[in-house]
Amino acid sequence: MLRAAKLYSRDRQTGEQGLTLASVLLLGTDEVIGDVCPAYKTDALVRRRNVDRYDDRLTVSTNLLDAYDQLTAFAHAQMPDTFILENDIRVSARNIICRELISNLLIHREYTNPFIARLVIDNDGIRTENASRALFEGRVTLDDFNPMPKNPIIAGFFTQIGRADDLGSGTRNIYRYSRLYSGKEPVLEDGDVFKAFVPVPNGASGIGHTESVLSRRVQVDVAQSVDTVDETIAKLLAEHGTVSSAEVAQEAQVTVRTALRHLTKLTQSGLICAEGESRNRRYRLA
Repeated sequence: MLRAAKLYSRDRQTGEQGLTLASVLLLGTDEVIGDVCPAYKTDALVRRRNVDRYDDRLTVSTNLLDAYDQLTAFAHAQMPDTFILENDIRVSARNIICRELISNLLIHREYTNPFIARLVIDNDGIRTENASRALFEGRVTLDDFNPMPKNPIIAGFFTQIGRADDLGSGTRNIYRYSRLYSGKEPVLEDGDVFKAFVPVPNGASGIGHTESVLSRRVQVDVAQSVDTVDETIAKLLAEHGTVSSAEVAQEAQVTVRTALRHLTKLTQSGLICAEGESRNRRYRLA
């Protein structure tokens, strides 16, 4: 299996056989990856309030499969998921955009370069940047882009497990779903550092989006709007992605029992879901 995936091969010069760098990055332990590729790291940041540093951060240095899952969950928790119909079927443009940006960030980077790859979510949109082996420098558009495999073994592995499509489809998907998502064009630039930017819909960035979703959908009473505890829950979810009853109680200045009552009500309504045992239980948007 490893030979078929080109993760185990023979050095043509020395005749020695062994695992390739691609296999270590895809399937290796953190310790082995750190030994073989010490510069490998991906920084994921949220910069909405604190633009000089960050509001939230995730540093990833694990194998590429786990890195994909961690970065995707981080981006989904921070990006608004607007309602979009495509051929009368609802699609999540957010999920498709995140998938293409993150798979590109991991597949097509130059791993021998010490440049730290970044995923940044701010009030304007989502941005990625990573070291690249570029054949040209400048803006990447659908009219003139010529896709070239930079790490074909990693790209092939991701394609086989369904986390990426054929070469070139990612760029087309980013353009297509960026227009559906925000009505705006993405910005893709290649060079020594590949940079990508996809805007978010106007008025739907992060905190405002999450608060508005709960404010529209949660009803405290038939004739009443969301109260301050529910607003606090919405605010904390927008900022951190998950929240506990103790955090809600502290922020809203209510008892833990009161906070738990509101969280339970929102869970029963299907707006949020609970994860973990009772003592360490946390809540996130459903």
